[in-house]
Amino acid sequence: MNKIITFLIAILLLASCNPTTLTFSFIYNDEGPNKEIATRMKNLLESKYNVEIRLVEGVGTDANLDSLVEGKIDIALVENYVNYREGLNSAFSVYSEVLHIFHKESVDGSSFESLIYSGPVYIGREQSPTYNLMMDLFDFYGLDPSLIDVTFNMSEAGVVVELTNLFSKESLKAYEGFNMFSFDNVENLGSASIAEGIALKYPRMSPFVIPQGSYWGFSDVPIVTLAVDLIMVVRSGMLEVSVNDFAQTMLRNRQIFTSIDPLLFNGLREDFDQSILNIPLHEGARTFLDRDEPSFIERYAELGGVILSIIIALWSGIVSLTKWQAQKKKDKIDEFYEDLIKIKNAIPTLKTISEGIQKIRRVQAAQNKAFEMLIAEKLVANDSFRIYMELSKETINDLRGRMRVLKAKG
Repeated sequence: MNKIITFLIAILLLASCNPTTLTFSFIYNDEGPNKEIATRMKNLLESKYNVEIRLVEGVGTDANLDSLVEGKIDIALVENYVNYREGLNSAFSVYSEVLHIFHKESVDGSSFESLIYSGPVYIGREQSPTYNLMMDLFDFYGLDPSLIDVTFNMSEAGVVVELTNLFSKESLKAYEGFNMFSFDNVENLGSASIAEGIALKYPRMSPFVIPQGSYWGFSDVPIVTLAVDLIMVVRSGMLEVSVNDFAQTMLRNRQIFTSIDPLLFNGLREDFDQSILNIPLHEGARTFLDRDEPSFIERYAELGGVILSIIIALWSGIVSLTKWQAQKKKDKIDEFYEDLIKIKNAIPTLKTISEGIQKIRRVQAAQNKAFEMLIAEKLVANDSFRIYMELSKETINDLRGRMRVLKAKG
């Protein structure tokens, strides 16, 4: 008994130390600041929790989502413009990706229609968030897709569409000889502008203004365009406590990420608009974001701590008393085991049905005696007792099986 108690205490101590490191896989597309965001997320989470974050570079949004649905990946960064899939949930918004439409100076950019119909248009990989967004814009403007020359080779395009973070001065050099398309004049915002009309029909998009001077003279007027949130998504089966901890840690330490790109300053916010999420929020993230309404436990946490301390002290006393009483009882279950094993080992050598009947009665008598001793508190209803009862039932079944064989032969 002492050995069993010592073993159980050791197990509890090991459990309380929580030596197991949980491993999560995190996939991202190496576009814009995503790699740096993923790396800082990994470092932050590993420093706060006993976890290991394995970073995986993805090959495309659809493939990344497939990996999550199949359970190969736990976490991903994707645009809030992907189609809903079963088995996925959102955790929080990271930042807004801005729609940039560049067109060569020779291309007529006076309207969206003339721009798109003017020649080869690059809108990203097929079924990518950029591609899907542009298809919705074609529908909004009533354009005929069969008349649009879509190319998947950026170098041959006269119009290039990118859904990304803000461009650096260095990255804008790739667009020398290009102008940037604006959906409307900035003065019209707030007065039913075309950008607001698009956002009304497609609420996952929102109007966005690239202010004059933001791109080092690339454009001499403000650019009115659209933005889409990049979000962190997780497997639906991921534990609520893990998602809660991750969301809380990321959003409360957003200063670590804001130096990556200005868009993250307003992107990583606890009060982001949950209603426009195309992928439902994970319950673990919801419990964190809705924490402003204190639960009963939070409201009475101090009183609960005192009560819990008293309960623990009483429970410790009861456990100690129970162990002391258990040590006084002589554990005779081994004697029952020894007799039962002898009977079980002799089953293959049984020659007659009457021998089998005698042994079954012997096992049943031992069972009755064990129960009598249990009632008299000479045995303890521990795991050893339960295993003995199961083993005795199994032995009786084996004896009956042997008797059926003998009957068939006789």
